[in-house]
Amino acid sequence: MDMQCFPRIQVRLKIQKRESNGRKTFTLNIRLEDANTQRKTAKAFIPRYPKVKDEAWWLVLCNTSASELYALKRVSFSGRLQTHMDLSSALTDFQGTKLILVSDSYTGFEQEHSIEGLP
Repeated sequence: MDMQCFPRIQVRLKIQKRESNGRKTFTLNIRLEDANTQRKTAKAFIPRYPKVKDEAWWLVLCNTSASELYALKRVSFSGRLQTHMDLSSALTDFQGTKLILVSDSYTGFEQEHSIEGLP
């Protein structure tokens, strides 16, 4: 199998804190970039699938140890994408909180990123 056909996604995360009217709100800024420079398209490499399919990704913000789901977002991109997720105001302690990137096209391409301790 030629690895040039598959994405190699780099994830960068940053928590942005804002305060208005004495309330703290947090936003998780997410930057996704396909580091595989050999690829020129965001079409999924699925030779046995009968149709052309665009790659898409699920962003899952959760606490895996507590089995809690905080946010879910589906994104598609070619090259790079800058997006964000607003965090619940009740969520002030990010211990155990992770962002999981899941491909809707490829099995085993999941990535887990801890957000505790992010600036």
